[in-house]
Amino acid sequence: MVHTFSAYDPDWELAERMLQMERYAWLSLTHDMGTVLSIDGRFDDVNTQWEAVTGYDECELLGSYLVEFMHFDDRERALADWQSLITADVSTTSVAFRFLCKDGEYKRLSWNLMYSPEHECFFCTVKDVNESLSDMAIQYAYKDVLTGLGNRLFLMDAVPAWIEEAHRGGAQLAVCFLDLDGFKLVNDTYGHKVGDLLLKKVAEKLTRSVPRDCVVRLGGDEFVIVLRDVASREAVTHLLQELMQSINTAVCIEGQDCSVGVSVGVGMFPEDGASLEELVQVADEAMYDVKREGKNDFAFRRKLSKENAA
Repeated sequence: MVHTFSAYDPDWELAERMLQMERYAWLSLTHDMGTVLSIDGRFDDVNTQWEAVTGYDECELLGSYLVEFMHFDDRERALADWQSLITADVSTTSVAFRFLCKDGEYKRLSWNLMYSPEHECFFCTVKDVNESLSDMAIQYAYKDVLTGLGNRLFLMDAVPAWIEEAHRGGAQLAVCFLDLDGFKLVNDTYGHKVGDLLLKKVAEKLTRSVPRDCVVRLGGDEFVIVLRDVASREAVTHLLQELMQSINTAVCIEGQDCSVGVSVGVGMFPEDGASLEELVQVADEAMYDVKREGKNDFAFRRKLSKENAA
């Protein structure tokens, strides 16, 4: 006897109802502003907290593009961080930018983002930095959701004061821009969960040698280390050599040996710049010099290598 089987016909209407229930539960449980954004950046769903903070009710936000509310000067950086959730194969990141409210004023909002490939959307929790009423809320706004390190908002708010302090005291300060080498391969081979756990391991390694409040995760597989009151380039060189050796050491995650390298660029205050923006730009350019020359190394400005620095 030959058995025949009818083709499986999924109940797409039921699947859609389940997805909507999942979104509703998530949005209802968060105490902060919550939203679900489509992959092209449209507001697909929001909770009721948005109206109290921004003045917009649900009907005014749904279907609108987030970029329409971003301050023009913040757009390029914020969108690049957003895109890293897809291109860098990480599942979470943090970003902060000025958001245009209904009264015409801008408020700086801190976003914790999670990209869901299954739903093809972003789940976001959002906090108004200007109106944070407690120390706990402020700490939340400054923290990277995955690693617990400081985020870009913390970098932007804290480091200018450190630079000013170094200026008054005649001290040097180093801004080190780190980008992991080979992280995408680990993610593609073992999946996002292992990739996220590896990022946490890297964060732990960095904070063994550097004070925790001096280490920032920008998003994706990018980190910044700020070294305060450094004696010389040689001191920076010595520390980076130790950090690279630690990061290059493989770690076992869920039974898999995972290893990555790291490319590092360094900007020195006051030699390379007087502001955070200038120092980050110098460090970023030096890091890309390392990438072009073979990766897994570090460089100061003008391709000054560790041998020359020493």
